[in-house]
Amino acid sequence: MEFIELADYPLPSGRVIEWLPTATSHWADWPRDTRAVSYNHEHHLRDAVEHSRIRDHRHYWLGHVFQIDEPLDPQAWRTALDTWIDRHEGLRTHVTIEGGRPARYTLPPGEIRVQPSDAGAPTSTMATYRLVQGLLDDGTSPLRWPSYVCVTIANRDGFTVVFGADHSIMDGYSTVSTGGELHALYIAARTGETARLLETGSYVDFSQDERTRAISTTAADPAVDTWRMFFPEHTENTLPCGTLSKVAAAPIETTDPAEAAPRRVSQRNLSVEVLDADAADAAAAVAREQGQGLFAALLAAFAVTTTELGAGRDFRTVIPLHTRTDPQWAETLGWFVGLAPFQLDCGVARNLSELITPAGQELRRTRSAATVPFARVCELLGTWPRISFMVSYMDIRSAPSASTWLDTDTRWLRSRNVSPTEFFFWFVRTPMGVTLNMRYPGTTKATRDIHRHVLRMRDLLAEFTRYGDARIRPIEGAPLSW
Repeated sequence: MEFIELADYPLPSGRVIEWLPTATSHWADWPRDTRAVSYNHEHHLRDAVEHSRIRDHRHYWLGHVFQIDEPLDPQAWRTALDTWIDRHEGLRTHVTIEGGRPARYTLPPGEIRVQPSDAGAPTSTMATYRLVQGLLDDGTSPLRWPSYVCVTIANRDGFTVVFGADHSIMDGYSTVSTGGELHALYIAARTGETARLLETGSYVDFSQDERTRAISTTAADPAVDTWRMFFPEHTENTLPCGTLSKVAAAPIETTDPAEAAPRRVSQRNLSVEVLDADAADAAAAVAREQGQGLFAALLAAFAVTTTELGAGRDFRTVIPLHTRTDPQWAETLGWFVGLAPFQLDCGVARNLSELITPAGQELRRTRSAATVPFARVCELLGTWPRISFMVSYMDIRSAPSASTWLDTDTRWLRSRNVSPTEFFFWFVRTPMGVTLNMRYPGTTKATRDIHRHVLRMRDLLAEFTRYGDARIRPIEGAPLSW
């Protein structure tokens, strides 16, 4: 399954309807909510305010698209959305900056109802894409409420659902669950039955609890110390200024406030299946023999490939890890993500299997670093670096809606991005196998290097799953651009 931009999904033509969440009053007149804002949300919001101030509008939304092969029932779909908004408090709250501090306003269930708005019937698929892309980009800013958009595209054959929400209220796991929940609620509304969905907690409650814990964290906390030792030139809590070039040496980018703003470079996307279902099972079995998980094997293969292509033996990256530690958060819509550093010395290994155990041990060693929000770590260390290289992994085979993904042509969406330095990678394991999804600067050299890397890594994993191991070898060529 793919994590893509909307432009990569084959949208049909048809009647486009935007389903607008509507409250009885403007959010400024809602009840004031004293619960704290998460560090992720606050940092994201302040960043959006600054970009808006200089009229440099950025989009950081996530989304979901799927199809239903039957005519759209407008009333049932409206009921499904109403129920869904009542279910997730994150859709009924808004955060703004007042007097330099975050301020939250929240409505109770039942106070927001969806109204359909006919956006037209474009005559071509390209016109449909442009219309829907514009609605998503315009409607998902964290500076407005609602910061989420739902659109249907209906024709005689059925209808397509496109949903997008700002990152402040949605993470990767939320993206995965969205389509299944909406589909189940729609069927329930049509049949009069009750949708079988798990009970959820409130992301607003989680944010309050996380903030309380984070504020009590000090610079002496082991999680903070893990980050301190990972930052380049980690003495005296200071970081050198300037862009750090190679992934293996520096996945953290630091900037001098006096420097000019980085140039805008549109990012490209690529999704490649690196393991089919059988191969994923085989790789996981080999990893289990060493007491490790599949992610350790994938990270080892990723690191080895980077080393083979000239980036150095010391592989370093940043790993996003979910913070859904309590069952009530499992299906809750929100941004439950922490960050942990990862470092692996690839120089001594001759075979891929030799690096699986060290990779797994490093994952366990640094996992606790994700329990402290990265923004809080930066406060304590007195620096604000930018993540320029990240490798993520999600095993979503057990998602309640997994069995429907192929039939509904489900994909997960992310907004268009601009950056000359960011290289982000997402491994996603589904019942169909493992896909590596990437976004990277749209330059000729970066594109060539991404292709070199992913093709070599796929060959390495194919050899590993076929024979139980794979030989590491040097590959000729210039070092990777990132």
